Amino acid sequence: MILGIDLGVRTTGLAVSDGQIATPYKTITHQNQQEAVDQIIDIIDREVVDKIVLGFVEGKIKKLFTDFAHHLKTQKPNVPIILIDETLTSGQATQNMIKLGIPKLARREKEHEYAAALILQSYLDSN
Repeated sequence: MILGIDLGVRTTGLAVSDGQIATPYKTITHQNQQEAVDQIIDIIDREVVDKIVLGFVEGKIKKLFTDFAHHLKTQKPNVPIILIDETLTSGQATQNMIKLGIPKLARREKEHEYAAALILQSYLDSN
């Protein structure tokens, strides 16, 4: 199982794939990065994740993503973490949900997990 992550400061979207198609999984909320890592570790164990695809954004906030990857790696050293550029995925996810006719409130709740699915699908398509 591969886990895709759209990391946010307070909200993080997750997607999964057991083949060639990424599926939105869930959105988690957290107060800080360590709380996000702890929740994701539980999911890794529960879903038997063997690879992580973490979206990142270049620029000043890239350190947020690299620090998160480092914290995750220290707790799960045998699970490879692949960083992939996630620029514009949240906007793409919103546009896709609009096309699917998903109501605005539901879009807001699921935006990050759909973005995680786009990040993961991009990785799957490139391999």
